[in-house]
Amino acid sequence: MELKLTAPEMALWTAFPRRALVDLTDAEDRTVRAAVIRALLLGAVPAESGQLAALTLVGAEVTGTLDLSYAEIPYPVRLSRCDFTDRFEFVGARTREIDLAGSRLAGIWADKAVVEGNLRLSDARCVDGVRLAAARIDGALVLDRAQLSGTPALDARLLTVGHDIRGDGLRCTGEVRLNHADIRGSVRLHGATLTEPDGRALAAVGLVAGGTLSCCDGFTADGRITVAFARVGRQVCFEHARLRGALNCRQLQTDELVLATDGPVEGQLDLRHARLGVLRDDPGSWPAVVRLNGLVYEAIDSPADVRRRLDWVGRDAGGYAPQAYEQLAATYRRRGEEDDARTVLLRGQRHRRAGQSRGLRVWGLVQDATVGYGYRPTLAALWLVALVAVGTAVFTAVPPIPLNPASPVRFRAPVYTVDLLLPLVDLRQESAFEPAGETVWVAYGLIACGLVLVTTIAAGTTRALRRN
Repeated sequence: MELKLTAPEMALWTAFPRRALVDLTDAEDRTVRAAVIRALLLGAVPAESGQLAALTLVGAEVTGTLDLSYAEIPYPVRLSRCDFTDRFEFVGARTREIDLAGSRLAGIWADKAVVEGNLRLSDARCVDGVRLAAARIDGALVLDRAQLSGTPALDARLLTVGHDIRGDGLRCTGEVRLNHADIRGSVRLHGATLTEPDGRALAAVGLVAGGTLSCCDGFTADGRITVAFARVGRQVCFEHARLRGALNCRQLQTDELVLATDGPVEGQLDLRHARLGVLRDDPGSWPAVVRLNGLVYEAIDSPADVRRRLDWVGRDAGGYAPQAYEQLAATYRRRGEEDDARTVLLRGQRHRRAGQSRGLRVWGLVQDATVGYGYRPTLAALWLVALVAVGTAVFTAVPPIPLNPASPVRFRAPVYTVDLLLPLVDLRQESAFEPAGETVWVAYGLIACGLVLVTTIAAGTTRALRRN
């Protein structure tokens, strides 16, 4: 079909074969039909001899739908600061670099497209979303200061990017979908604002990134964030961010997770079965509810002491989770902080006791009071010293009666008390003397205390050794 060209279109037609720039920013007539651009990109005009053809148009109003779906476009395309009246479609197309920086678009449909360079949308506005599902960008996807809206605002499921996704200052009204995307570099969203109050602001389920996922320095999410089942090489960072919804990092794998937000996460934090090298967080970021069962980390970098960290574990919505306490204790042990490790394990036993039957709770209280479930052996020594002191005082005041006056065994109140307390020790005092009068009840009490003390020491020691 023959096109009758207007003056701006003729300028573009003439400039295309020699890669010349056409800037219509200040022109009286800024209109260029999408059909003219399509014709040029599909080979209507060959490159001049010795030149490289390219479409470079700035400041135009592009009318009609620019449909390049399934086309093979061997030229770079620059349509910056242009106003599109309709969608830009290149579904399944294969093209070189595309630059739409500063442009206003009704929508971009580029599912399954291949861009052999960068796709630039910096400072662009798109009112009906950007669709990049299953597309491939060999360079970078640049979204700095772009304003996207739609349902979703950005659909980049199964997207493959050879370098980075950069979205500093990005504004999205609608969900950003990065599910199962493969990003060889990093995803950088510094200062971005993602808004989807009734749903997910950012969905990155199964995301694979070789570098970092960085949502920092004023990043705001008004809605849930899901980074579940993702593998991010170096770091997932939420530093100086505002998260106004739940954060789901279930089964996330990364070298470092940074959770140092401006204020607490306004929703549940799910870290179940995540595998982290370093957990770097701040107590001010902790939400009221966390899920930690199965979380594994090599180290913690945090200003929180052991007491505050135990408060963190105690917020688990799933109730008592032995693995969470054991993981935390192992971390303190690797740092050589054995006292803190024992404090963690003791708190874990107390948390466990709260959910047991009445009989087990009573037995747990006895173990706690006597030996601290095996993690405070000095308690047993203190109990033993106290009981020996009581027995010594009583039997010194009211000595027992010798069973055989002719026996050469002489009465020693401290030794007699120890013989009553320790059922497996025979110091020949208990068998040689009988308590006098009411002191028999003291003797029975010491025997009973000795049995309880030995039993709890054995149970607590076995538990502590098994945990170690």
